[in-house]
Amino acid sequence: MTASLGNLALAGAVLVSVLAALFALAGVRFRSEKMIRWSNWSIGGIAFFFCAASGALVYALLTSDFSFKYVAEYTERALPIGYKIAAFWAGQSGSLLLWGLLLAIMSLTAVIGFRRWKGIDHAIAILVLAVTNGFFAALLLFAANPFVMFDGGVGPMNGRGLNPMLQDPGMIAHPPLLFMGYAGFTIPFAVMCGVLIAGRVDNHWLSLMRRWLIFSWVFLTAGIILGAWWAYIELGWGGYWSWDPVENASLLPWLTGTALLHSIMSQQHQGMFKRWNVALTAVTFILCIFGTYITRSGVIDSVHAFAPSLIGTFFLVFLLIITLSSVVLFGWKYRAMRPEHELNGLVSREGAFLAVNILFLIMMLTTLVGTTFPLLSKWVGAEPVTVKPAFYDRVVAPMGLLMALVMAFGPVLPWGRIKASQVMHRLVIPASIAFAVTVVAAALGLRNVWELLCVFIAVMGTLAVMVEFARSVHARRQNTGENFVMTGVRLIDRDHRRYGGQLAHLGMMLLIIGVSASRLFTVENVIELRPGERGSIGGYSLKMESVSQVQGPNYVAVQGSFLLTEPGGESRLMTPQRRFYTGWDDQPNSEIALLTSWKSDLYLVLAGWGENGSTATVMAHIYPAVLWIWIGGIVMVLGGTFGMLPRLLPVSARHPHPVESQNVSEPILGVASNTQHQQVVATKQTAESIA
Repeated sequence: MTASLGNLALAGAVLVSVLAALFALAGVRFRSEKMIRWSNWSIGGIAFFFCAASGALVYALLTSDFSFKYVAEYTERALPIGYKIAAFWAGQSGSLLLWGLLLAIMSLTAVIGFRRWKGIDHAIAILVLAVTNGFFAALLLFAANPFVMFDGGVGPMNGRGLNPMLQDPGMIAHPPLLFMGYAGFTIPFAVMCGVLIAGRVDNHWLSLMRRWLIFSWVFLTAGIILGAWWAYIELGWGGYWSWDPVENASLLPWLTGTALLHSIMSQQHQGMFKRWNVALTAVTFILCIFGTYITRSGVIDSVHAFAPSLIGTFFLVFLLIITLSSVVLFGWKYRAMRPEHELNGLVSREGAFLAVNILFLIMMLTTLVGTTFPLLSKWVGAEPVTVKPAFYDRVVAPMGLLMALVMAFGPVLPWGRIKASQVMHRLVIPASIAFAVTVVAAALGLRNVWELLCVFIAVMGTLAVMVEFARSVHARRQNTGENFVMTGVRLIDRDHRRYGGQLAHLGMMLLIIGVSASRLFTVENVIELRPGERGSIGGYSLKMESVSQVQGPNYVAVQGSFLLTEPGGESRLMTPQRRFYTGWDDQPNSEIALLTSWKSDLYLVLAGWGENGSTATVMAHIYPAVLWIWIGGIVMVLGGTFGMLPRLLPVSARHPHPVESQNVSEPILGVASNTQHQQVVATKQTAESIA
């Protein structure tokens, strides 16, 4: 019964997707608002059927219905309920159903939000959404069906259970966040296709897709950071990013999506970069599909990838269709997308946006070539060659630092041309303090040039944001007479996108410091101890207490108990484990013991043990500033989220003629505002800005 319901729901999603596409086409052909309304309602039907199919699979998982092959492969009776739910997206077909479910829900949400948007461009956007939803529904029904049952409807008494590496809280949230980012980027792509085909090359479409773009970027960022955290604590080697093809697959659309966040501001303000924006919108969506393709087709070896299957063919065909369609559309409308203004100078906010776009694009292409190099080398007749992580560290990382340097200049750059001497004058305070901090860091023993450069850039970028905010607060107080706190609150509330973007900047600076410090200054030691013996690493003392066996709900663990004494004299018990899960005895999983502080992480892995607990071997690592990575990621996500909020305080008209800082600027990374140009001094706009 459950399998029939699931299959009927998928078939219903395919059918309604076709109807939605036909209604949208009829609306375009006959200029019929009635047909367009029907296509809107059909999107609701698609969401309903995806919810029904998802509900059927969740029910089968929670009730341990092992007559389903998917349930038997990814769950067991003793599996905790949270991981039974996570099994929904642990497998190939389940994760694709999650992709489709999130896309259908977001499509319905977008249609509701666009209910006042009328015309052909709206109908074409619905057509794109219907086709994309239909692709996932057909893929699930014919190539990745999660409702396949054992012959005769009789399965095993118990399932194999979830992969031990996936039995972690991070994996409960990581895939849904990542897929929400992937699915969300479909909405801007659909909007872009609609307005271009309808012949609208103005800025109207940016207002329709901007929040969806921010929304998708926030969730994709959160998914990547959470995935890095999961790898750090679960894989047992201390790494949070290994440039694995599947990791790179999520980074690719993040790079182009972040570039798009910057580029749209130039079109909003100056009518520039229209072609950039269209291209980046299409490329970001294409890369989301491409990332799913290389993960699920098996064409590239990866510890995260699935085995080769027919799914790869479906994705490849769809990928080629949307890529060719985007190229044709871009070429067709190329002349119509002429910029309203030319770039007047590189030393300007527009010039900085162009530099950021180019850097992000080069980083994306470099990562793309490195990721697909095994395929490229195979196609030319050679043995598949895998690009090592050192390649990315040497090529992509320096470009990331250069991008961070542009970010550091961003807060002081206005719209339009500005003299380099004026930029230097505005940066003199942040640069001077950053230089002093760098000198102090070198005096304290920091000798690595790259790390010193990271310190300088991160400090200068952080201070540039703070100094410009202080200048804006000072200028506003002079003209309004408000107290310091209320001035700052109103200044931030009037422009959430701008200050949300600056908050994302600060998060990126923290992340840069954490990544560079943890990679350059890691301390490692392998310690073999007997009961009562002590070992040491980096000022920490480790005393072995015992090795014992621990029974879990669906595993047996060997647990080492070690008394850790910190440099300050405090002691605590550390208990790293090696777990053996039911049905996965050939894949023991390490559960680390972790002590985190703002300075560094002490990371312990139980590497081996002697008979009857006579000895224990511990791999001990000290990773500096790792906590800053996670805090930086959280701050970036908060910055993006803050940028989506509407104004919260009531508009005040007490001071109609404020003259705030002439450098009301926007960040070069993150989401920024569409507030005044530097040159704008009209009373109406300045009065609006103070409110």
